Amino acid sequence: MNAMTSGTSTTNVRPGGVDRTAETRAWLQDRRGAGRARRFGYVAYVVLVLLLGWYGLFAIGLLQELGHRRPLTEHAGAIARMLPSGLVCLALAGLFLTVRDALWRGPVTPPRPDVDWLLALPVRRRPVLLPWFILSAGVWTLAALLIGFAAALFVASADLGDIGLLSLACLGPAACLALLAVVAAAVVERSRRAADCLHRATPVLLLAVLLSAVQSGLAAQGHRARPLEAVELWSGPWGWAAQPVLAAAGRDVPLWPAALVLLLAATAAALAYAGKAVAELPTTVLRSRARASGGVLAGILAGDLRSVRLAMTGGLEARSRGRVERWAARLAPPRSPRLLVAWRDTVALLMAPRRSGLVLLLLALAGVAAVTSAGTRGGTAHLAAAVAALFGYFAASALLEPARLDGDDVRRTAWSPRPCERIALAHTVVPILALVVAGCLLAVPLALADLPSAPLVVLAAAPVLVAAGLLSAYRSPVPAWVLYSGPLLADIGPIVAMLWYAVGPLVGISALTLLLSGPFPANLPPAADPWARLAACWLLAALMLRWTVGRARKRVRP
Repeated sequence: MNAMTSGTSTTNVRPGGVDRTAETRAWLQDRRGAGRARRFGYVAYVVLVLLLGWYGLFAIGLLQELGHRRPLTEHAGAIARMLPSGLVCLALAGLFLTVRDALWRGPVTPPRPDVDWLLALPVRRRPVLLPWFILSAGVWTLAALLIGFAAALFVASADLGDIGLLSLACLGPAACLALLAVVAAAVVERSRRAADCLHRATPVLLLAVLLSAVQSGLAAQGHRARPLEAVELWSGPWGWAAQPVLAAAGRDVPLWPAALVLLLAATAAALAYAGKAVAELPTTVLRSRARASGGVLAGILAGDLRSVRLAMTGGLEARSRGRVERWAARLAPPRSPRLLVAWRDTVALLMAPRRSGLVLLLLALAGVAAVTSAGTRGGTAHLAAAVAALFGYFAASALLEPARLDGDDVRRTAWSPRPCERIALAHTVVPILALVVAGCLLAVPLALADLPSAPLVVLAAAPVLVAAGLLSAYRSPVPAWVLYSGPLLADIGPIVAMLWYAVGPLVGISALTLLLSGPFPANLPPAADPWARLAACWLLAALMLRWTVGRARKRVRP
């Protein structure tokens, strides 16, 4: 039995042993047949209603518009310019999301009873696991077909081709890309080495998607990079799939049949290899993915996005530390006990260099939104300021991961004799310093250019964003009666639960937006206005930290 349940075996049937695959599947089909058929019918009905109600109405309305006029004809030039890089960006994003999903869930995720009980029996793994792979492939292919048809409608609306020809050119490559992505996800789920490579390459892949999106935006404005587009169209399946669409849109792509043949051949080879990849999935990986999927579903039903993230993180396998992580782990602790929390936060930040890169990226995006807010007026300025505050909150939240872990499990602070509220306040030191230093460095070019008050904005916003993130980290559990309120709350219990958990960022972002972009109540001279806003933001941060102290004081240690 130990040999049969090991995580590296590809089959539970030994040579010359008993094969119970056929009778086990027949017994399961007899026991599950009627209930599974009813559940499948219900799911199919719900999906059909949602597709017809949301996707179908817009698609039918746009098709009717195409029969009379082309609503996007005036933007045909910009759409034609952005089409090559835009299609590549869309394909890259779909491939990235599908393969990245395999790091915590994957295309083959049977329920826990199947993994714990069925795979321990003397059965062949491929007939048991292949239906789950086929189900995932069907779901991803359906999503790709819907996106492909939407792309065909979008291009046809600009009068760049016939809707029938564009649909054929979009649907076939979209299905091929979906199948390729699902097979690649199965390989990532099966192989620890492939998962490690994808984990290390995630920043590069994400940067490639972002740069491709920027390239599309620049192309729409008339700044095309034709040599780069030519390289992208032949760089892989994401470019091969775009060439038939460009040909259907009237672009000069003479070798698009060769690209289509390459795409079909790659898809056929991937599907031929899929059976072997599915049969070699380790049982330990399937167990961890099944637990992660159950935790994600429970978090979604409870409206707790933090539980969803923790469940997804639980599905990731432990990986070896890099050079930076090993160096950070050797940092000596401080002599003063009061600095232990700050030392732990510093070590945690140094041991996660990806988090530091994410923080810098989010702060750069917040800076772009802040510049937009400073250059506009009215509702647009408030919206841009809110977007800047939102990116800043995400950056502060990434820096507050140790505080979130302490808030999730009070046993993590059992080592310290200090009260929970003091430990909570100690978690603000490293995030505030990191945000202020990084934000001021990014604000220096703005201050030298046209926004001399940019460093003051950073000093004002950093404490508020950290206080909002800390308030969210020490959130109190939502009462059970909120989730199951029934007619008392008009069946909006899950929405109230999400608002309950999001009260910290909602208060912080909305108040910060009003304080930094709205009119200040006091009639102050222009020179004193930034300092008054700075004082108001610090007062707001102090009040939110006082709120956090009250929440942390209610924590009871084991």
